[in-house]
Amino acid sequence: MNDQNAGADHIKVKDLRAGDTVEQYFQLRAKSLRKTRSGAEYLDLVLGDASGAISGKVWAEAMRKWGQDFEPGDFVKVVARVETFRDVSQLVVEKIRRAQESEATDLSRLVRTSSRDPGELFMELKLLASQLNSPDLADLVQEILDSNEDAFRTSPAARMIHHAYKGGLVEHTLSLTRKVEAVLPLVEKVNRDLAIAGAILHDIGKIRELDPSGRGRTPEGKLIGHLILGVALVREAAMKKGLESRPWLKELEHILVSHHGESVFGSPVRPLTREALVVHFMDNLDSKLKIMEEALESVDPDGFSAYNKWLEGRAYAGSQSFQEEEDDART
Repeated sequence: MNDQNAGADHIKVKDLRAGDTVEQYFQLRAKSLRKTRSGAEYLDLVLGDASGAISGKVWAEAMRKWGQDFEPGDFVKVVARVETFRDVSQLVVEKIRRAQESEATDLSRLVRTSSRDPGELFMELKLLASQLNSPDLADLVQEILDSNEDAFRTSPAARMIHHAYKGGLVEHTLSLTRKVEAVLPLVEKVNRDLAIAGAILHDIGKIRELDPSGRGRTPEGKLIGHLILGVALVREAAMKKGLESRPWLKELEHILVSHHGESVFGSPVRPLTREALVVHFMDNLDSKLKIMEEALESVDPDGFSAYNKWLEGRAYAGSQSFQEEEDDART
């Protein structure tokens, strides 16, 4: 691949439009080998930078010429054109190769991170854990956070769907925990300690499921998944502290293993306690709001996003006229 234009300006993913051509670096988020209806093989990629992600297609001819010596987490140099397929922009990749980190002069443009300070978010979670009324439960949650601080502060909350960036796990966890805390006064007979502890630890298994380098799921993540890995991590910590016989432990583990709600979404069991139900719905709310927020980063003139499969529709930015009407009324 000719690298003469390696220093060309980087066009952010969120700014890519049909008809654009690019020769620049991306981080490879996902890669799968697929076949067209006629049986020809092609690569289906997800390419990203700090502003977002976009689908990429490497058709058979380009794949034969450039190979596929690159994996999720790698930085890649890409020559491509932007096309629209079913109202969604995608890159048709003409050239691609794996790149060294040193080639991409500004990694901050390629690696998405939380816009908030993960350290501050983590400390707020620690404070919430310390305020639990049960000393044993508070001690357990704080021990788990302390023992896994680095991973918890830097891990994404997902590979692609929501909070899928460095620091996303702690951002999502705190956001969910705040929502649980806000709704508790409106729900009767919910054990506050269990609900808050469950919210803080609901995705703790992600630190074992997701590769910290951004290369997708770990082997145990693929084979076991974060729900079971989270329960195992909590059980290990409880045994270390001699808390395995506490009656609340199985209820805490139930929150972790059921928080996806239904078997179709990976939960072995449905939420069967009030606390598990609250965490499940607040987790679903927080993730859906984040998906919508990211979808609305790019909208058409009418305020609609592109079709989003996770929302099963096109998000709408809502009326922007109210403030204008108020401003007009004051003049």
